[in-house]
Amino acid sequence: MRPVVTALSVALIAIAPAVLAKAVDNRAIVTDFVDRFYAQRNVAGAFAAHVAPDYIQHNPGLPDGAKVAVEVLGPKFAQPGAHFDVKHLLIDGDLALVHLFGQGTPGTSGAAVADIYRLKDGKVVEHWDVLQPVAPGSDPLAMAPAKPAGRGDTARNRRAFERFIDLLFQKGDVDGAYSQFVAPDLIQHNSRMGQGREGAVAAIKGLRSAPGATFTVQRVLVDGNLAAVHYRGTLSAQDRGAAVVEIFRFDQGRIVEHWDMFQPVPETSRNAHPMF
Repeated sequence: MRPVVTALSVALIAIAPAVLAKAVDNRAIVTDFVDRFYAQRNVAGAFAAHVAPDYIQHNPGLPDGAKVAVEVLGPKFAQPGAHFDVKHLLIDGDLALVHLFGQGTPGTSGAAVADIYRLKDGKVVEHWDVLQPVAPGSDPLAMAPAKPAGRGDTARNRRAFERFIDLLFQKGDVDGAYSQFVAPDLIQHNSRMGQGREGAVAAIKGLRSAPGATFTVQRVLVDGNLAAVHYRGTLSAQDRGAAVVEIFRFDQGRIVEHWDMFQPVPETSRNAHPMF
């Protein structure tokens, strides 16, 4: 029997290559942007190639627009000895997250940074970030020895991470989220939590027990064995809160490693957008 070709099937066949090309382009675009911006420190070149002029900025220290970002960041990145070491890169649809160690001023301890970008029609159109100064003597961006090669099963890890986020943030079930999805010997890069799953659970319960504490998810990314959540956390009704990014590494369907960064929300901002 010959297959039946309908107008719908013809349309889907025509659309599929374009959808696939867009996904591939986003990864290629972000990879090139990251190389130009962080590795080559060519701020003007990276922005000219990949950032929309009316770029929406959520960093409270910068106004909107690509031009002003280049004017402010260009001299910082060009300083002799400035260093930007990318640790992780997640690309999920139209969102990308760059996790890095940034040292814009030589001689300082630098900062752990999460930059989040939104793409539209092949251009970066929006940016959020979280910057946490590195405490002297600590190494919150350290990485464990490399695991088996391969990016991992994004679909499988997305299903697990969505359930983990639902339990932890929507239902507030810290024990359930961590017992189901986190390995007992969790590798922890937050020096306040200690190593292992039990230390993380105790620390998180302590934060969530504060009267008026809220934790509101803004966006979630999953890419291979890596997953990230960006959220706003407050510990009281009067607290302006903090922007937080947590990054998790999966192995065989369980979370085995964790990094995080947080930045308090300032009183004022140079743009009209919140940090979220």
